[in-house]
Amino acid sequence: MRYFLLILVVAMGQSVLTAEKIPSDAQNRKKVKSFTLAVLPDTQFYCDTRLKLSKKWGNGDLRRFFFEQTRWVRDNQKRLNIAFLVHEGDIVQADAHEEWAIAKKAMSVLDGKVPYCMCLGNHDMGFKKSDNKYGGDIAVNRTTLFNKYFPREKFAKRKEFGGTFNPDRHDNSWYHFEATGMKFLIVSLECKPRNEVLVWANKVVAKHPEHRVIVLTHAYMSANGRRIDKLGYKIKGNAGEEMWQKLVSKHKNIFMVLCGHSSGEAVLTSKGDHGNQVHQVLSDYQHLNNGGESWLRYMVFDPNENKIKVYTYNPALDKFRNNPSSRFDLEYPMIKGE
Repeated sequence: MRYFLLILVVAMGQSVLTAEKIPSDAQNRKKVKSFTLAVLPDTQFYCDTRLKLSKKWGNGDLRRFFFEQTRWVRDNQKRLNIAFLVHEGDIVQADAHEEWAIAKKAMSVLDGKVPYCMCLGNHDMGFKKSDNKYGGDIAVNRTTLFNKYFPREKFAKRKEFGGTFNPDRHDNSWYHFEATGMKFLIVSLECKPRNEVLVWANKVVAKHPEHRVIVLTHAYMSANGRRIDKLGYKIKGNAGEEMWQKLVSKHKNIFMVLCGHSSGEAVLTSKGDHGNQVHQVLSDYQHLNNGGESWLRYMVFDPNENKIKVYTYNPALDKFRNNPSSRFDLEYPMIKGE
């Protein structure tokens, strides 16, 4: 009898010891490294040599804030694992050579360090002198010096480059990158994109169902959190609500829209035709002191929590904006639950 009890106790002891060595599912799952997407909102006042509208702040030339942004992104690439950067348009103020030279110098800081793409805003095209209070009209047509300073042939050599709407221009483009085992695609669209551009974008997204897609465009939503349904300027094309109907809502792999143009911050999460959630995020700080004074966004994609953690930071002042519209998390499935 004593022998039997001893065997039972030993057996139970072995069972307990064995069970303690078996990790739980949570312990067994390896942590996946997060990565970051950097976002530059409107930089037009940092490149304002033609109209000099930035003089209202009385601090002279503001290009230094553009340089602060890109230097900070470059210098923090490894720390934050920055995989890509996007510029939301209104790169310059009035489509002047000197303005584009500033933008080129600022963005070139990232060359070979952080891949990036840009979209055109209304201030980046169609400038015409006038006697209005600004000294000129913008977006009267789609002529732009962008292609001279950011030529397609330069970017076509990069591994992230996918293609363009026009084989000779860089205005509407798509890029791709891979991070933490996920494939991402960014389709960059002109301000008020034309119908034919949206047809092209639909084809690009449809041909890459295995990619997670971000739509980058300039004027899409307002600071009240609603998509823009009417957009001025002489150029013809589609405002935000039309873009939603004709492109964004149609694809289950589109999960985000990034835009600027409207001063302020806003987030709108809508359900696409396939039941997928689409986060539409606005950031634009041109109305703040010194035309934004280097405020930017960075988004940390954390697969372990299935969240995109959004931060608003100022490299020049080394400070964060922590109000609810500036620091928030977006739910986004990256790791499937077991």
